[in-house]
Amino acid sequence: MSSGWLLALFAAAAAAATVTAGGTSAACATSDEVAAFQAATPTARAAYAKTHKRTKDRAAWDARRRARLQALERSALSCTSGRQLLPFFPQAGIVGRDLYLTNTVDLAAGVGIRDPWCGSRTYDGHTGEDVVIRSFREQAIGVPVFAALDGRVNDVQEGQKDTSFGTQTLPWDNHVLVDAGHGQLQVYGHLRRGSIKVKEGDWVVAGQQLGLTGSSGNSSWPHLHFTTMLNFEPTDPWPGPCRPGASGWAQDPAVGDDLYVRDFTFSADGFAGRKDLPWDEATRTGSFASGRSTVDFRVELGNAAAVSSVSVRFVRPDGSTALADEPRVSFTRFRQTWGTWRYTVDLDVVGRWRLLVDFDRRTLVDAPFDVAARPLANRAPAPVTAVLTATAAGVRVCTVAQDLAHEDPDYDIVRYRYVWRAGGRVVRAVTSAGLADALARTMGGQVSCTVTPSDGRLSAPPATATG
Repeated sequence: MSSGWLLALFAAAAAAATVTAGGTSAACATSDEVAAFQAATPTARAAYAKTHKRTKDRAAWDARRRARLQALERSALSCTSGRQLLPFFPQAGIVGRDLYLTNTVDLAAGVGIRDPWCGSRTYDGHTGEDVVIRSFREQAIGVPVFAALDGRVNDVQEGQKDTSFGTQTLPWDNHVLVDAGHGQLQVYGHLRRGSIKVKEGDWVVAGQQLGLTGSSGNSSWPHLHFTTMLNFEPTDPWPGPCRPGASGWAQDPAVGDDLYVRDFTFSADGFAGRKDLPWDEATRTGSFASGRSTVDFRVELGNAAAVSSVSVRFVRPDGSTALADEPRVSFTRFRQTWGTWRYTVDLDVVGRWRLLVDFDRRTLVDAPFDVAARPLANRAPAPVTAVLTATAAGVRVCTVAQDLAHEDPDYDIVRYRYVWRAGGRVVRAVTSAGLADALARTMGGQVSCTVTPSDGRLSAPPATATG
């Protein structure tokens, strides 16, 4: 996001929040009461319409209902502490795995940059957390964004182009701003066009889906820009030596700084143009024809700024080495980056081969691929397990346990179908590219989450977690 536009948004947010949260009441409304009143409105409106046919009467009823909702919202916001802890990172996936934290709030005063850990995971003047997904193909599948806290939607902007990349950016994005009371606000920025599910004036609860991750506005890669404000000032929720004090999280999401593989694939047609990231329109494959062949592959890395060496080895089914190389580090050394390689290999034996790729003398890629006399049929993704947890605020999170480099034997992009049930009925169903999904905290009682991996053609067996 451009800093100038953000300053204007923050000023508007402060003004709106001052009006929204002004005043207190003897008996404070709870967030659950506001949510229940809002949820009951469509049914109440339909019942009223059955006995009141005049448009004038219905409009007056809507106005009264809106006024009552606004009064409940003011009451609830007036009674919040203004120091609520964030229960989870509000994006589908796992920070430090399929999601990657590229930038935090810049904590340096004036010139220079500083993140909470006294490092450089930010840029000058940045006002929030930038967490990227892996590609535009994942954006197209969908990566949900959730409300981190209960509150009132103070601003929504929609309809902006959502494929900004590199220097090809625009000034305006798609975003949602939520007022959680007493100067505690959140901005959810760069959302996918047409994905926002809320409107200004709505009451939202933690874990409720707001929209989908995109790349609208001043964005160089598909990601969520998440700004948290205290007393209308951007703040970083992660504690560290350069951000002393209590954490803004109920439990700090792990960030980590160890080098790891975020994604791997072979390509049947190389990585030129839009076949490479972030578009990722290459023909992914896990098999090659026997004989002398061109083998293209790509490794997407996290925490790769200090990589100094690469080694590559193609291993036959019997364990012998068909080709070994130590290419120079030709990719950009950055926190979140990727490299592509092309080799001509004599695939002289039919069967299961392995590609081993070492970074700084550590084998981070051990990728099986098949060599066959004829093309192989598509194969289903690898099976998964599901784990269900609950945050202190009551948001349920369903997490997929899966190896990022081996999600599919054909290295297809895998999408996950999450189906949540409570009391025997489906309460949420969504297809996502993320390795986790969330359920709004107001959904109490025992729930189950069933996850089915798919490559868009074949599915692996579903996995279910309950809690």
